[in-house]
Amino acid sequence: MVYTMSTTFGTILDDMKTSLKLAWKSMLSYFLANLGMLIVMVILLGIVAIPVLIVAWVVLAPFSEATMTALANWAAVNPLIVGGIGILVLIPLVSLFLVVSGSIYGMSHDLVTKGETKAELAFSYFRHKFLSFAGTGAILTIIVVLPPTIAWGLTSYAMGYAITAPATYVLTTFTFVWVYITAGLTSMVWPAVASGKGVQEAFKDSFSLSTRYFDRVYGVLTAIVLLLAATFGPLVIAALAMADFIPPVTLVFIPAIVGVGLYTVIMVLLWLLLFLPMVRIVWVKVYQELTGGEIATQSVVDMPIV
Repeated sequence: MVYTMSTTFGTILDDMKTSLKLAWKSMLSYFLANLGMLIVMVILLGIVAIPVLIVAWVVLAPFSEATMTALANWAAVNPLIVGGIGILVLIPLVSLFLVVSGSIYGMSHDLVTKGETKAELAFSYFRHKFLSFAGTGAILTIIVVLPPTIAWGLTSYAMGYAITAPATYVLTTFTFVWVYITAGLTSMVWPAVASGKGVQEAFKDSFSLSTRYFDRVYGVLTAIVLLLAATFGPLVIAALAMADFIPPVTLVFIPAIVGVGLYTVIMVLLWLLLFLPMVRIVWVKVYQELTGGEIATQSVVDMPIV
């Protein structure tokens, strides 16, 4: 049976609260999984970096001031080629990191559908679905990340590498709108892949669900954006405000700076321990409901902060 109930503010609030409580329940498992995935990523990056460094050594040897100068001059004359090479490097690099996200979504799928999860499951999903997660990460990078990156790069090139304030405002607005729209359209991709769908089918499912249940999907996405604004907004506001007063910073601002700093540290810890797992869980929960998938009967204790 496919989910058909109309979306209300209460529905979105329930999605976030339930997912946060589940994240609280499995906080240690998510922490251990993220720590383990970080170690795996460092090892993989080392494995990838070794042949790259060997090739660079062979091509650029001997390393001398003349060689470095010639390389810098060539890059200055061929900025578009350098940008193209950068994009070719960016896609697999970001995809590699997104494999971790896919593995954590796998954990979340088990939590939502079976009622429990373990850190070991992230490694199991990583091992069995590495190629699917990597392919998903590559396509997501191309759809979500690449267009704004190209827009900023080409604008910088056209303006002589000095982007003016008006152009910055336009590019910033474009980046936010693009990421917001495409993030919503692809929000169901990871849950679909974690549930066993192929990469192509997962993207088709996500686009279809995001348009058919626009209010539910973008309602949850908006809630996540507002949470980001609430947690990191004070830091951004303080940085913008301080820009008008530097130099010098008077003693009047010291307590405010310390307060914002402590608040930001606490929020970073909350994102690492609770909010990031919550985001993965809520998307899996919504996907399962919209597709009529299995959802375990949850028994979670109330959180002291909810």
